Amino acid sequence: MRRSPTPEYPLLALLLERPMHGYELHRVFSQDLGHIWHLSQSQLYASLARLEARGWVEGHEATAERGLPRRVFALTAQGRAEAEAWLYRPSRCSVQIIRLELPTRLYLLQRLAPQAIPEFLARQRVEIVNGLAQLKKQVQAIPADQPYNRMACALRVHQVEALLDWFDHMFSISGGSS
Repeated sequence: MRRSPTPEYPLLALLLERPMHGYELHRVFSQDLGHIWHLSQSQLYASLARLEARGWVEGHEATAERGLPRRVFALTAQGRAEAEAWLYRPSRCSVQIIRLELPTRLYLLQRLAPQAIPEFLARQRVEIVNGLAQLKKQVQAIPADQPYNRMACALRVHQVEALLDWFDHMFSISGGSS
């Protein structure tokens, strides 16, 4: 079963820029990605704890300019590899996943490697086109005596067609016919 997107990979990718403390990560998420991800501070710290348990980040106490010490999180070598792999990989063809991950990846690429955006967008479009072709095959393979399964799959086809239309409109990419 495919899992829903979580903020863990975007958190890792933010740490590609530099080590940050939890409050700073939450501020960036709230300010710059708040209409994409709804992440409470407790969810953020739970995500960081999972990343630390996997060995992808390490936290250490650092003295704050004023007030209490803060826990600063930095990527491990494995975490860096995971973050980079996620950042440059197009999202799979799903309206929900692309709604969350595409703007997040573009935001992070703009911060970290803006020169990589055109190639990334071209690969993302290919992923959407290929996913749409697979969905159309699925609709055709559903027996006529299963109208509700056909209906549900046909809805997904129309959603992905709308997604592709939106994508092409937003990014003015000509990738041939779909």
